[in-house]
Amino acid sequence: MEKYDKVIFVSSDDTCKGPMAEGVMKGLIRGRALTTASRGMVVLFPEPINPKAAKAAESLGVPLFHPNSIPFKEEDLGERTLVLTMTEQQKRGIYERYESAINVYTINEFLDGEGDLEDPAGGDLKEYIECFERVSVLVKLVAEKLFLEEYKGE
Repeated sequence: MEKYDKVIFVSSDDTCKGPMAEGVMKGLIRGRALTTASRGMVVLFPEPINPKAAKAAESLGVPLFHPNSIPFKEEDLGERTLVLTMTEQQKRGIYERYESAINVYTINEFLDGEGDLEDPAGGDLKEYIECFERVSVLVKLVAEKLFLEEYKGE
């Protein structure tokens, strides 16, 4: 596996799952030479993070690191950047839109699984907490895979 310097979590509008994933990963990096961010595929103007997503993360002790959505751009791509989308459609969209797209996977695909990570849009706080817990498990598995490969490479 390649060594990555950056992991970007991509969701539809960067107001829920992406920022949750970024928050979890930042807590796992612990001094490693790895940065992380979240971006949205459809961000026409900066929108605030979904209040239920922020509350779910906060209730489980994970800070979210930016108050507003950030659009995904071509500059986010690179040989040493891992891009993890929440859905197959988002992954396809990146490959279709950006000629230089590489290292783009759905989060489940990167973990040798399949399926999309569903959005709790319109749900209650309990559904957002459940979504955060799913995101957290997946991000911890991503970190484990990245850090294990990093260890093997030394």
